[in-house]
Amino acid sequence: MNIVHLDSQVPWRGGEQQVLHLSQLLHTWGHNSMIVCQPHSALYQRAQEAKVPVQALRMRHELDLVAAWKLGQYLRRQRVEILHMHAPHAHSIGLLACVWAPTVHKVVSRRIDFAPIRNLLSRWKYTLPKVHYVAVSEAVRQVLIASGIPAHHVQTIHSSIDLRRFDATQEVAPLFPTGTRVVGTVGHLAGHKGHRYLLEATRELLQTEPDVRVAIVGDGALRHELEDQAATLGIAEQVHFAGFRRDVPALIRGFEIFVFSSTHEGTPNGVLEAMALGKPVVATHAGGTAEVVQDGVTGLLVSPRDPAALAQALFYVLHHPEQGQMFGRAGRQRVAEHFTVEHMAGSTLQAYQRILADAPV
Repeated sequence: MNIVHLDSQVPWRGGEQQVLHLSQLLHTWGHNSMIVCQPHSALYQRAQEAKVPVQALRMRHELDLVAAWKLGQYLRRQRVEILHMHAPHAHSIGLLACVWAPTVHKVVSRRIDFAPIRNLLSRWKYTLPKVHYVAVSEAVRQVLIASGIPAHHVQTIHSSIDLRRFDATQEVAPLFPTGTRVVGTVGHLAGHKGHRYLLEATRELLQTEPDVRVAIVGDGALRHELEDQAATLGIAEQVHFAGFRRDVPALIRGFEIFVFSSTHEGTPNGVLEAMALGKPVVATHAGGTAEVVQDGVTGLLVSPRDPAALAQALFYVLHHPEQGQMFGRAGRQRVAEHFTVEHMAGSTLQAYQRILADAPV
């Protein structure tokens, strides 16, 4: 099978990790799987490091006709069968490219549970015929269907992780002194990740647990705003903003609890990583998070935008360490059974095969 994965993002986020995993496995299984991405992007660099086939394409904006034309010519020249678009701008550019390559089958991954059809451009993208969608959670799938996309054109394939990354021991300088009880999170510092509510919950938690520290791993446009909020709340000394890190598994090993405060979500990679490392999870039941975390089995779920409930759940796990260990063991087992990259790539390959056979997804 001849497949191109198109990604227009520059920074490294969970979606780009999924693209790399998917293309790597498909290539290993004998398919011609090529990544096309921005020339100076993190995905381009990591694909080269992993020796995954990759081509650079400068995409300046969502309606970059030059990029679309170049891509369309490439798709025709290489006789590509499947174009899999993995980001919003990639979605637009890929659809435009197919004007020059009309025989290519089109697949779009949708990774967040925002309603997609909000303006004229989105309405164009999401109402074209003969486009198949992969939703990273059932919650995202339902949003797409509610937005008017035919149900038989949308399949749920959860994001997943490579368990081998979490079996190796990696040394890392601790974020806090040895022996500190650390609650930590990993994710892009964007509004829908709900870090502002985590900081409010932290202030409340520290009133009864003054020795606890909170680690926020990740970067993004809201970093300075969140740092200012922590200072305003009087918790700047107890919260560490670690920025973007490539040693995330090693950092998570130092967390006693993994916390996740999103208001909207697809399938949270950070939560999967924490579960793979046997950590109890306290999270909001936003989007597909409840499809990953089983409340009372692998962790605790609370309502989004509720700092008091988040603080209360963290307090409970801190004071019930044996229960936390049980959550961690159950979480590791759940990931191994349902959320591995092999499972994700195999399901995606089956979807491609059905699309090429002109059967419903």
